Parts: sequence; C-alpha cells; structure tokens
Amino acid sequence: MKHSLERYARQSRLPEVGDAGQRRLAASRVLCIGAGGLGCGALPYLAGAGIGRITIIDDDQVEISNLQRQVLFSEADEGRPKAEAAAERLRALNGDIEIEAVTQRLDSGNIQALFEGHDVVIDGSDNFDTKFLAGDAAVKFGVPLVYGSVVGFEAQVTVFDPDQGPCLRCLFPSPPDTWVPNCAENGVLGPLVGMAASLQATQAIEILLGETGNQALSPLIGRLWMLDARDMDSRTLAIHKQPACPCCSRPPESIALPRAESSAGLNIPATEAAQLETVQFIDIREPDEWAREHIPGARNLPLSQLLAGETPTIKKDEVCVVYCAQGVRGETAARLLAEQGLDSVKNLSGGLAAWPGPREQA
Repeated sequence: MKHSLERYARQSRLPEVGDAGQRRLAASRVLCIGAGGLGCGALPYLAGAGIGRITIIDDDQVEISNLQRQVLFSEADEGRPKAEAAAERLRALNGDIEIEAVTQRLDSGNIQALFEGHDVVIDGSDNFDTKFLAGDAAVKFGVPLVYGSVVGFEAQVTVFDPDQGPCLRCLFPSPPDTWVPNCAENGVLGPLVGMAASLQATQAIEILLGETGNQALSPLIGRLWMLDARDMDSRTLAIHKQPACPCCSRPPESIALPRAESSAGLNIPATEAAQLETVQFIDIREPDEWAREHIPGARNLPLSQLLAGETPTIKKDEVCVVYCAQGVRGETAARLLAEQGLDSVKNLSGGLAAWPGPREQA
C-alpha cells in the first residue's frame, strides 16, 4: 500500500481507531447508492479514510446543474456517467483502495448481489422508490444502511441497522402516494448537502470500526438527526422499532422487495422533442407556473389533476410530451399516463429548463 502509514496517521492516532481500526477499514466494503450531492460529499471522505473497497452505483450523467453541490465533478465531466467520473476522481485521491463504478440503476435484479457483497450501504438516492427498495433490502440481507435526505434548507440522517434498531418502514411505513417535491423542484443549499453527506460518511466509518477502539462509538441507530439550516436548529428524534412493521417484523426471507420504477424509454431529449412534427406538449406544472412561461402551444394539465384521474385527449398521430420545470414531476406523469395505456407518452428530459426553443406567456 502506498504511503499507508503517513496517509492515515492523523486518523489512526485517534484512540477510537488505532492500528486495528485502520486495518478493519482497509478490509471493509462500502456501497454508495447514487453519485449525486450526498454521494459526492460522502465518497471522498470514505476514500480518504482508507475504506478498502468502494462501489458506486448510478445510471445518471453529469449535468451543469449538478455542479452547485456535486463537488466531485467539473465542467469537463458534463455528459459523462456519474459513477465513472466519481470513480476516476476517487482513484486519483487514494491509490491504496479499490473503486468500482456500476452505471446502472439499483433495482430488484441487482440489489441482492450488491448488498450481500458490502458491509455498509450509503443511501445517496434522491427518490422514494429507491429509498424504500434499499430500506427493505437492508433488512432482508442484513446490511446496515446509512440514510440521508436533503431538500431546501432541511437535512436528515440516520442509520438503519437490522441487528439493532428500527428500519425505514418503522419511520415511514410506505412511500407517499402523491407527488412530493425534491431538490430539483424545490431547490437545495449545496453546503447543507455536504454537511449531511459528511455525517453519513462518519456514520459508516463508526459502524465499520465497531468496538476496535478504546472508547465505544454510538452511531445514529434508532435516532434521526435533523437540521434546519435557516436558523441552524438541530435536534435528534428517537425512532422506535414498530412491532407491526410491514418490513422488519417479518422473517427476512419473506420480505418481497418493491420494484424501483425506471424511466428508461420514457424520457426524450429536448433537442429531439423540438424536432417532432406531430406533438402535443402537456405542461404538468401548476397554473401560475404555466402562466409565467411555457412551450408555445402547450396545454396546461397539472400533475395534481392527473393524479386525481384526469387524462389528456391526444390525437392518434400525435406524440404526447409532458414536461415540468426540471423533469422530475414529468417522469411521474409519464409513468402514470403510460400505465393508463397512452403508448405515445414521453417526458421532456430536463424539463422546461432544457427547452432550446422559444417560450410564451399566458
């Protein structure tokens, strides 16, 4: 190992780490779900700490809008797979360790091999489908999951350890059945993402160290750390294991994993959508958003109305392209309409922000 004694000297000097703890970290394997804001914040600290093997799974590509908070990337990485770009930066940071990039979406087909091949999982995902899939898999396969979430000025971090505490469904029994804004829609403070990600990395390291040091470590198992950066109000909420939990109250082998929905095949690049000759654009934002600016000729049918059962009328020869501000709500709308039998539906990738053509006001 290159310069290992010098590289980890400041860390191994800690009584909670020591030489034994450093060796344990070197033998550890961590899976990071997502190379977005949380992943980009946690991964450099995990690599710097000397985690022996790190796997990054992400099927997304780097966009300019990511750079405000996804600090592993540069402008030159635009268009590259996030997992590969992140892995390249981490290899440059620490040549002692192994880094694997998986350019896939986490799903029920690959999750068992990934979870069973790692000691701790970092949840850096940005959607409820993946979070609940990971939460259930943590219980089913017996792997601690370090949960993180940041939207706007608010952050949350906790640890779901199947051997010691409650699981995700003890806190949230099921995903919300309505659309909930995420950071692409509501915005997010970049430094706050870094704070939450650093705490996730700290929790992963504490779990891996276990009781190797001279002092006991107490990860956030059964406790949810919350921070509102607007006034820096930080508090910790106790999470209790629920006797009737739909996940962890059952034998692990009986847990059926939910499917993390994919948008593959539903998204259409803005440049391609702009070239369509027979197309009906459906703006699924709220009326005040549509009135400020929209694609010329677009009809306004808010997602709230689609979820209530209203459907657009589309001519047989038309392609239906739904869009929102950044593409997030559009994915939900496109999946909903596709499930209702609308074969021609597409979601405008990147939403109105990516539209290259003219815009009009109501």
